[in-house]
Amino acid sequence: MAKIASFPIKKDTDYWGRVAQAAVTDEGAFTELYEHFFPRVYKFLLKRTLDSTLADELVSDTFLRCFQHLKDYDPERGAFSTWLFRIAQNAMNKRYGSREFTTETAWDEAFDPAGPDSETPEQQVLSDERNEALRRAIKQLPERQQKILEMTYWLEMKSNEIGEALGMAPSSVRVALKQARDSLRKILGEE
Repeated sequence: MAKIASFPIKKDTDYWGRVAQAAVTDEGAFTELYEHFFPRVYKFLLKRTLDSTLADELVSDTFLRCFQHLKDYDPERGAFSTWLFRIAQNAMNKRYGSREFTTETAWDEAFDPAGPDSETPEQQVLSDERNEALRRAIKQLPERQQKILEMTYWLEMKSNEIGEALGMAPSSVRVALKQARDSLRKILGEE
């Protein structure tokens, strides 16, 4: 019997669009979507809420709404990932409004002097100040650059995944990422 060569399936925008369409009637296809996108949606929501319980609830809402409206997904209008992340954002906005999520934890509550890698309270304060300055600087960037930075550094997505989600070529994502970094350096006065 002749051996048939097997080639890996390229899991790109078109692939996920086809899987989403199949998932309307195929439970296995929906499971594949869930397993692939769950970690990305969870990281996205956790980054925005800074609360794992809240992120868990929002992920559940997101995938429930996704399942309920999957028949409405149209791959001609955009990538499945874009559609799904829009559902995640809308779930958060619908449930909690557009308020910004932050959690305030005093250094003395989080500081563990026995921890080998812990920062001193002074180092924690300085680190928090740097993080706050970076957060304010990022908010000054155009929305697309903010999303690309978030997807790159917090969601740990590759340029091709970001391009798929935002409807951009991977090379355009890399250019926008460089521009965002350059802009941040200027805003933070690091040039």
